[in-house]
Amino acid sequence: MGAKAALIEQYGAFLGVRQGRFVLKTGKEIKWDLSPVELESIVIVSEGVQISSAAIMLAMSFGIDLVFMRGSKPVGRIIPYKYGTLMRNWALQVKLHESGGSVFIAKKILEGKLHNQRMVLLEYARRFRGSGRDAGLLEEKSAEIMDRMIELGRACSVEELIVVEGHAAKAYWTGISHILPEEIGFNHRYTRSNPPPGELDPFNIALNIGYGLLRKEVWRAVFLAGLNPYLGFLHKPRGGRPALVLDLMEEFRPVSVDRPLVGLAKTDKKVMLELAKKDGGASRIIWSHILKYMKESSPPHTELINSQARKLVLHIQGVHKYEPYKSRW
Repeated sequence: MGAKAALIEQYGAFLGVRQGRFVLKTGKEIKWDLSPVELESIVIVSEGVQISSAAIMLAMSFGIDLVFMRGSKPVGRIIPYKYGTLMRNWALQVKLHESGGSVFIAKKILEGKLHNQRMVLLEYARRFRGSGRDAGLLEEKSAEIMDRMIELGRACSVEELIVVEGHAAKAYWTGISHILPEEIGFNHRYTRSNPPPGELDPFNIALNIGYGLLRKEVWRAVFLAGLNPYLGFLHKPRGGRPALVLDLMEEFRPVSVDRPLVGLAKTDKKVMLELAKKDGGASRIIWSHILKYMKESSPPHTELINSQARKLVLHIQGVHKYEPYKSRW
């Protein structure tokens, strides 16, 4: 329940309102009772949850993000009526997209992503050296990513950028597999378009959970900034795909999800291994661990994500050129 995010996963739960406060019940038992000022998001992950119209209206009145998820994948959210008044930014997004401005923004987003991937590998290379371990492979892979960053600068199309990103990803995930304990069984990053030959390993499962949470946070930032979540620059817009959300996630994947999960895998292998057994408790621990990391980092990653969305607005409005978020370590 910490960090101002309420996760509702109990089948048969009911979210209502009493005296201006949210009340979650399962049967006659009250699970929690919270003031709306204590929350910034309510995430419903079970299809057996009921929610009253009073709870929906209270959430909208206080700008609380109301998200519905299936497993680790966001499937919908409720948007306040006033959101439709922010058409100026939407029109500017379309204009920028049609004028060929996508390549600049896509390049900047990937510049941030590759930099942050490199920082994760260099952080562990430093730790390896400090403990007397050979850091050669990690330094080699971070150098490969640096080479790919140089190639980004020469790319002239989004398609070329995606090819460069793919080469960098290969180096990055090779480095990550070298850092993780062998028992985790991670040797490749699998996606929906590139599924594994057999069962998914625990670290890939954890990444999917983490990216689902990150997607929710970025979607919220895009919403608060008044941007159209479906019109992206790196990811191609298509029906029902929040392309801009996927764009702005890229810079934060390595630092908001990968880094805390690598740390957890090294300190608590048991939790990771439980994921392979489809343990709901382990999934909740992963979710809570990443959320806590994002909220308690200095500065909080949620603030950084909001800042990047606002920077994109300023770029679209012609005020300042967009610059990606680049972590130091």
